[in-house]
Amino acid sequence: MGKAARIKRMRRLKNIEMEASFSERLTKNFQKELRSSELWDQMVAEFGEEKAEQLLKNCHAQVKSGEDR
Repeated sequence: MGKAARIKRMRRLKNIEMEASFSERLTKNFQKELRSSELWDQMVAEFGEEKAEQLLKNCHAQVKSGEDR
């Protein structure tokens, strides 16, 4: 494996790590904002607090790289 291929592979791995980190932070921020919104009150009223929490935990942000678009 040549130097260029090694560098390209390292960059790709860094991008994957960065996207995962960004996705995790975006998910936490979204969940936090949803809890303080009117929609959260509606979810709790309709499903109950325990089910609403489960639904919230299932909400995840997906970040797509420029290559995946």
